[in-house]
Amino acid sequence: MKTSTKISSTLILSLTLLTACSKDDDGGDSATANGELTASVDGKIYESMPEATTAEENSSTGFEVITISGGSVDSENIQISIIGFESEGTYDLNGVNIATYTFLGDKTDFMSAQIFSTSNGSASNGEIKIAEYRKGERVKGTFSFTGYLTSDTSQKVVVSNGTFNVSIRD
Repeated sequence: MKTSTKISSTLILSLTLLTACSKDDDGGDSATANGELTASVDGKIYESMPEATTAEENSSTGFEVITISGGSVDSENIQISIIGFESEGTYDLNGVNIATYTFLGDKTDFMSAQIFSTSNGSASNGEIKIAEYRKGERVKGTFSFTGYLTSDTSQKVVVSNGTFNVSIRD
């Protein structure tokens, strides 16, 4: 279980960094997207910054994957990845379709990241409903999940009333 948690943590952090980085560091496309992502995190209002909110599609692994991510001004991030994405519908969030809530314990130290993930071995720790989807253009829907701290699964965070309406970055 500890190895699985370390692998999941590494995957989540890698996905978060990939989503946050630009495509071309020589002045090409940036991570700037057009969208919004809001939720309640343990009862506290969470709102992403439009310029830190994005969705990406990828099928290079043989599976269609869509990742929706929104970062806040408080160094927080909510990210959801659906592996085997097909279209509009409801998807369970678990160890395959992963949702995370991440924040920096010390905003000056990226190694202080606290990652709460749905990847704890349960069949479902929440769900995402894709209400509207236009391939390569836009994705819209709702979500809720319980995330468990990857370094101590006795600690959890409840993310509820989540909504998103995001342009898909090409």
